[in-house]
Amino acid sequence: MGKYIIKRVLLLIPTLIMVCAIVFALMRLVPGNAVEMIVYKYQQSGIEITVEEAQAKLGLDKPAVSQFIEWMWNLVHGDMGTCLFRADKVWDVIAGQVPVSLELGLLTLLISTLVALPLGLFCASHPDTLADNMIRTFSVILSSVPIFWIGTIVLVYPAIWWGFSVPVTYVSITENFAANMKMFLVPAIVSGITQAGMNIRSIRTMTLEVMRQDYVRTAWAKGAGEKRVMFFHAFRNSLIPVITMFGGAIAGLLGGNVVVENMFNIPGIGQQMVTALNNRDYPLAQGCTVFFAVFTMLVNLIVDIAYKWCDPRVKIE
Repeated sequence: MGKYIIKRVLLLIPTLIMVCAIVFALMRLVPGNAVEMIVYKYQQSGIEITVEEAQAKLGLDKPAVSQFIEWMWNLVHGDMGTCLFRADKVWDVIAGQVPVSLELGLLTLLISTLVALPLGLFCASHPDTLADNMIRTFSVILSSVPIFWIGTIVLVYPAIWWGFSVPVTYVSITENFAANMKMFLVPAIVSGITQAGMNIRSIRTMTLEVMRQDYVRTAWAKGAGEKRVMFFHAFRNSLIPVITMFGGAIAGLLGGNVVVENMFNIPGIGQQMVTALNNRDYPLAQGCTVFFAVFTMLVNLIVDIAYKWCDPRVKIE
């Protein structure tokens, strides 16, 4: 196990370098120019500055290869750079907004799990019944409808019919728990039930497949109760694909709610990423993307290790 973890960690290095190179190149290929926007904002403030002066000030007058090497060198030393349109360090901005996205992501994952797990197991234990067909139909609808459409419905119609609107002013959970929940619960429910639609079918399918195995039939024949068969025999052995599914959900805790954060004005890292792209803030957009990539790779590593715990037959050495 130790050798496997070391090998996987070493493999993260070339993967991260490749991600950095792709992100750096794509940011330069996005239509629009950060320098022109900066010059325009300076001129609006009454400060005269030329495009060449702005490029030299930001270090964008150097060849792209030199810029990439310099950025990577600073990144290795823990410096993600400084935002182009504000005096803050990129890491300070990310560190300040990660807790917000993490709170929304954890609430989303909690709601998704509380909905998908019992319904998926219920469908697996009562296959092809009316309730099973209704739940599966509902899950297909949830997973098929775009999340921005559901979010729009939730934002518009309650305001028209009942005069209720989701608060859009962020309040920290440590300052006012009730006000924080009023802002986060609705977007978390919207995102959570959308994820649950996909998870219900996966849990049902994998559990049904395991329940057809001989050792599960033996457990039934020996008189084991339904709960014991479902949780101790069937569910644990169907966890590997379920862990993969939930691993992807955990990896998307920070970046997976970009649409929801922007719709409900939640000041998380996803909203900051969109703002950075709109402003062509290269260092901030690159820093957010690299942070997403590192977080996703670490989650995938933990998921692979969890395979071994769930099924000792899995060989990962």
